[in-house]
Amino acid sequence: MTTREYPTGESAGLPQQPEIPLQLRAVMNGIPAMVAYWDKDLRNRMANASYCDWFGTTAEALHGTQMRDLVSAEILAANHPHVARVLTGEPQKFDRTLTDRTGRTRYTHIAYAPDTVDGEVRGFFVLITDITERVQAERHQQRDMDRYRTLARSIPGVFVLLFDSDLRYLIAEGQELEAFGYRSADMEGRLLHDALETGLADELEPRYRAALAGQEVSWTRTIGDRTYGLTARPVFSDDDAAGMVVAMDVTERLQQERTWAALHEIATAVARSEAPADIAGQVASIVRSLFDVDSAAVTRLTGPTSAEIVAMAPIRPPTLSRKHIFSANDSSATVRVAVTGQPALVTYCPDGGTASEQMLAGGFRSSAAAPIRVNGSLWGVIALTSKSPTGLTRAMLDRLAQFAELVEIAIGNAEARASLEQQASTDALSGLPNRRALEERLAKETALAQSQGTKLSAIVLDIDHFKKVNDSFGHPAGDVVIVEVAARLRQVARQGEIVARVGGEEFVWLLPGSTGAEAVQAAERARAAIASAPFGEVGTVTISAGVCELREAGQRTLLSCADRALYSAKDGGRNRSYRYGNDADEAATEASRPAPEAEAALKARRA
Repeated sequence: MTTREYPTGESAGLPQQPEIPLQLRAVMNGIPAMVAYWDKDLRNRMANASYCDWFGTTAEALHGTQMRDLVSAEILAANHPHVARVLTGEPQKFDRTLTDRTGRTRYTHIAYAPDTVDGEVRGFFVLITDITERVQAERHQQRDMDRYRTLARSIPGVFVLLFDSDLRYLIAEGQELEAFGYRSADMEGRLLHDALETGLADELEPRYRAALAGQEVSWTRTIGDRTYGLTARPVFSDDDAAGMVVAMDVTERLQQERTWAALHEIATAVARSEAPADIAGQVASIVRSLFDVDSAAVTRLTGPTSAEIVAMAPIRPPTLSRKHIFSANDSSATVRVAVTGQPALVTYCPDGGTASEQMLAGGFRSSAAAPIRVNGSLWGVIALTSKSPTGLTRAMLDRLAQFAELVEIAIGNAEARASLEQQASTDALSGLPNRRALEERLAKETALAQSQGTKLSAIVLDIDHFKKVNDSFGHPAGDVVIVEVAARLRQVARQGEIVARVGGEEFVWLLPGSTGAEAVQAAERARAAIASAPFGEVGTVTISAGVCELREAGQRTLLSCADRALYSAKDGGRNRSYRYGNDADEAATEASRPAPEAEAALKARRA
């Protein structure tokens, strides 16, 4: 494609370089999205900072550049129809996948707006909005919906309806849906009164409304020779409230009914974003009830010869360790599954290894276990135990194995969600909580301290002369220092306290229940721990600390006061701890300055 394919400003009798008013330039520069102006010759006449940052250039360098010199031939060809239309005065909107200057693939929404003067198009404005986060969130949501749909499809004799607050069906799945005279394609995406016949819709609406209000409503309906039990209940997500209806064929034998009802309960827990440990607890409790056994447990394999009981129903007896190391010869059903990957049924014997000895000590005589796989790998084991040597049968083992295959989706989904939440709240380099996690915890602890009158202190810590480390040894060595400082701070922190990395070489230590004096002692422990041993080739590293207790912060925030104390520690020579309010000269000096001047002085001293 060449510029000859478009009408030019010269042929239209218009100036080759349209002037962009200063006011408009200011507006464009103030827009966070990417904004640029191109004339009819496809030469750039103006671009804001976001636009220039995307392409790794400057407004001055970009000015006058041909579009073909900025984007690839493939992008230029793909945009050709839109450019041609906008130059005829027709606004354009479209989505495009682009690669930014760092090589990352980004999803964008692009709008072209013609610049028309006296009926003639002089050029056009380009507005590019990065919608990557929205697209990824939608894909994540769709993936969760697909998993939920898969779970619904896997349950015989059941159909599942998921609807939003507008009573619009999001999911309509299940083998029994057609028994009610409906198909998924006729329901999904449609409102209740549009998808169902009037009488049935009127009957269901109050039940749906009750579910959206947080209630659980159950009823039955008979169709031919089959009777169905239906339940509408709420499903809460981060974005909005929704409701779910599960219909189950209750004419099958009792055990079948109870099994699928249990799976529905687990699926609901996943939809409500409950923690993996809570879901495992539900699984253990449900399995014990389903199979009418003395005990049930969900165990996670933590290594080739190690495992940890995640949940047990009823509560774990004192004779049984939560964590245990086993050998391949242990005659435990859980160990058999861990070694072979296959379901196992065993009777405990005195010489069966540590696990068998512990189960026998708790009064158990037999066990059945089935594997739980997540993403194709052996994640753990679901086990039943009985106090009778004959309390478990091969038929029960087969049913347990089937149940385990179905709950894998629920556990895998919960694990994936928990992993994403952990990543979102953890600093990737140090492994400590990040600023987001700190702010959430700080808000909770501050509210608790103010409402109950308890103590709360904070320490802001900063690595001294960290820039010199990076300059002298390189950023990889600086990263090693950050990681090791984080590890040492983690060691000196006590249970219930939180140490977070909030950026660069700065850390925040939150101490619920501690006074300012106790926090100073903690800061000194941290300072000693950092200086106690060299950091490889970097050598000795020191830190400075600022301490503040919540009741001493007054009208200021706790962290801002601790930060001020840190500035004083830096100003006092570094490698020391200062407590807010204890340096009268510093406080008097800051009080005598206007606020902006004081802040500037503090930042200068810190640098």
